[in-house]
Amino acid sequence: MPHDKYRVSTIVLFLLAFGFAALGIWCRSYNALSLFWPCNAIMAGLLIRFPCFNHRLSFPIIYSAMVIADLMSGSSLMISLGMTAANVVFMVIAKNVLLSNSFNHAFSQHLQTLLRVFPASLLAAAGCAAVGSLASQHYFHEDFVKGWISWFCEQVSTSLLILPLFITLPRRAELPQLGSEMRQSSLLPLVALVVSTLTGIGVGGGGSLIFPLPALVWCAISYPVFFTCLLTLATGITEIVLVASDMLNIQGTDDFFRIDSLASARLGVAAMIVSPLIVALSTSANKRLLARITQRADYDYLTGALTRSGLAARLDALTQGKGRQHVFFGAVLVIDIDRFKSINDTWGHAAGDIVLAKTAERLQQSLLQKAMISRMGGEEFLILIEGISQPRALLLAERLRQSVERNTIMFNEHDLSVTISIGVSRLTLTHPGSLDESIKTADEQLYIAKSSGRNRVSPQFVL
Repeated sequence: MPHDKYRVSTIVLFLLAFGFAALGIWCRSYNALSLFWPCNAIMAGLLIRFPCFNHRLSFPIIYSAMVIADLMSGSSLMISLGMTAANVVFMVIAKNVLLSNSFNHAFSQHLQTLLRVFPASLLAAAGCAAVGSLASQHYFHEDFVKGWISWFCEQVSTSLLILPLFITLPRRAELPQLGSEMRQSSLLPLVALVVSTLTGIGVGGGGSLIFPLPALVWCAISYPVFFTCLLTLATGITEIVLVASDMLNIQGTDDFFRIDSLASARLGVAAMIVSPLIVALSTSANKRLLARITQRADYDYLTGALTRSGLAARLDALTQGKGRQHVFFGAVLVIDIDRFKSINDTWGHAAGDIVLAKTAERLQQSLLQKAMISRMGGEEFLILIEGISQPRALLLAERLRQSVERNTIMFNEHDLSVTISIGVSRLTLTHPGSLDESIKTADEQLYIAKSSGRNRVSPQFVL
C-alpha cells in the first residue's frame, strides 16, 4: 500500500510539473522569455504544503517533466536542459529557505513559513536568474546583466504572488471556519480594490501600479490571510498583463530607464504586495494572540470548564446569533462535590485540585455535546442544557451522579473518590435576570439535596 501511494504521488507530481511548465511556455512572447512562469513557485509550494510530494526523487521528476514539456514546444534538448536547470535551482533554494530553522521561532509554524517567503523569494530568484542568464548568454548571446534582471524580476514577483497562497491553503477541516469568516466580512474592501485597479488603468504612469495598495491593505485587515493572498495574486497578475499588453503605461516611450516596462512592473508588483502580506500576517498573529487570551479568560485552567465570563459569552452567542429567536429553553444543574473541604484539610490542596479536575472531566464525558459546563467557584459547577425537558434533565442529573460515584480517583495510592449533590431547575432565558433566577432555584434544590443526606438529585424524578 505505501508503494502504491508513492507511485501515485510520483505520477501526480510529474503531471503537475508538466502542466504548469506547459502553461508558462504558452505565456511566452517575443519580447519576454515568459510573461508569467508559475511553475517554479507552484512546485516549490507543493513540496512545502504537501509532504507526500517531498521525497528524494522529487526534483529529478520535476526536472524531467519540465524538459519534456519544453521539448514538445519545439526547443532543442541542450537549451531545455539549461533553462530547466535554472528553474530547478529556484525550487531547491526556495524549499530549503522555507524549511530553514534559522529564523524567528516566536510565531507558530504556519506564520514562520509565511515570514520566510520574502527571503526565500529573493534568494531563489537571484540563484535562478544567475543560472538562467548564463544559459541565455550561452545559447542566445544575450547580455548577462539584462538577462539576470529579466529573470530576477519575473521570478521574485511570481514567487511573492504564489508562494503565500500555497502556504495558507486551508485544509478540509478549516474550510467551514474560512467560509464563516468570509460570510461575516464586508464586500467594501473588495469593491475598493476593483475600483482602484480600474482607476490606475485610466490614470496611467508609474504611480498607477500602487493605486490598489490601500485597498489591498484594507483587505488584509478585513479578510482571512488565504483570501488576502488570493486577491494579491489576482491583482498582481492583472497589472502585469495590463503592462505587457500596453493597456497600462507606466514608463513612457524614452529609453532613459535601465529596465523595460515589464520588468519594472514586476518589481513594482513585488514591492507592492509585500505590505498587504505583512499586514495580513500581523493581523493573523494578533487574532491568534487574542484567541489565546480569550481562551484563558473564558476557561478555568484547572478543570477546563467555562468561567463565568466564558459562560456569558457563549450564551450571548447563542441568544443573539443569526436565525435565533433570542430565547434559550432548557435546564440548569447546579452541582456541588460532597465533603470537598475535608479532602483539602486532610490531603492538601494538591489532592483537592486532582479531585476537581477528575470530577470535571467525568462530568464532561457524561454530558450531551450541546451542554455547557462552568465552574462557579470552589467545588461548585453549573451546567446549562438547551432544549431539554424537566423530566429528561432529572434523568440526566441522576446519570451524572451515578457516573461520578463510580469514578475512582487515586492520589498517592489513596482513594479520594467523591460523590456529588445536584439541584435542577427549568431555564427560559428571555431577559438578563432569567439565568440568575433559575440558578437561585437550582441552588435551593441543591440545598435540599445536601440537607437530605448528600449524593442526591433534587427534585427527584419519580416514574
